[in-house]
Amino acid sequence: MPKESLTVLIPAYNEEKVIRTTAIELKAYLDSLKHKNLISEFEIIICVNGSTDNTEKIAKELSKKYKEIRYVSTKGKGMGLALREGVKMARKDIITFIAADGEVLNQFIERAISMLKNYDFISGSRYLVKSQIRGSSLSRRFLSIGFSYLIRIFFSQKFTEVGTIKVFRRNWAQKIIGECRRDDPSWQVEMLYYALTSNLRIGEIPVYIKIKRASDESKVRIFKEVYYFFKITAKYSILLRLYQIKKLLGLKS
Repeated sequence: MPKESLTVLIPAYNEEKVIRTTAIELKAYLDSLKHKNLISEFEIIICVNGSTDNTEKIAKELSKKYKEIRYVSTKGKGMGLALREGVKMARKDIITFIAADGEVLNQFIERAISMLKNYDFISGSRYLVKSQIRGSSLSRRFLSIGFSYLIRIFFSQKFTEVGTIKVFRRNWAQKIIGECRRDDPSWQVEMLYYALTSNLRIGEIPVYIKIKRASDESKVRIFKEVYYFFKITAKYSILLRLYQIKKLLGLKS
């Protein structure tokens, strides 16, 4: 079977301290996948959004130095906005994205590519790695486990987490990207919604993150983050139910 090509997007807002290292480390990893004949070719698109530091300058320098690296710049801020623009620019068969700070270890890409033989859409989950949950603060652990159950009950049994990496095919993504409206990180929930309403074959894989010390996170920040994603997930669960009812009744969605 011919190997497929890969686009990796890096949304970047004021990431001058880390974007060069993240992009170069990612390129080295993708070079290794190409040498192992797991992908035919790849591109990295740095999606600069509303940055006021030297992020765009560094992205431009990297694009001149490495043929596999490109960049796009938008005046507006927001991870979702940046990733939408990156999806529109993508030229390869498969699309995924990583955080500019390299929070999620790149190894998820190899596993996801192998799973795309049987699936159309892959979503990552930190909750599938028990050691990561145990390594987080007590408040983070409690909320994470609770939220994971709520996602399965109210949204879909196919997911345990909504706010981390996604891997999908370019042809599908570029068809639905014009329907996406979320400019912030909740774009990830929106993509899950469209994957479900498109009847894609969906799989979930564990992702490994660089563990932060529990003291790095304030309880206020944790509660705000979980509450925000709960609110957005609840909204899309309602939209999903309405879609399913309309489909059952033979109505146009």
